[in-house]
Amino acid sequence: MNEYLNRLEKSGANLMVFRDGDVVFSSTGRGIFPLIEVIDTLGREGLRGVVTADRIVGKAAALLNVYLGAVEVHAMVMSDGAKALLKDHGVSFSFREETDVVKAKDGVVYCLFERLVWDVSDPEEAHTLIRAKLKEI
Repeated sequence: MNEYLNRLEKSGANLMVFRDGDVVFSSTGRGIFPLIEVIDTLGREGLRGVVTADRIVGKAAALLNVYLGAVEVHAMVMSDGAKALLKDHGVSFSFREETDVVKAKDGVVYCLFERLVWDVSDPEEAHTLIRAKLKEI
């Protein structure tokens, strides 16, 4: 079993960020918000080399993990797009369950942020697009 995911599960958090095995950030926020929150809280440079554990990692979350410099990404559920992107960027990853794509709560429509970055492979561009969409919401 994955120790990072075990710790995430026991904590009740939706995102935990680790450096050298210690938790440096934890959030119960939902969706993509905790990843934006950690970037705002610790700064991109302060995040280089971290390990993240997240409930759900789709392509949008994977792009933000690459943007912030994570070296490992662990997820309860990970999408095919996230796996491919992390592999392309040389980021180690693990997951408990996989899915073709992250869907909205209705289970039918793709997640808003997944649709937003569907054709994006550049983490900088994805970060800019996600932040702009968050300002609209």
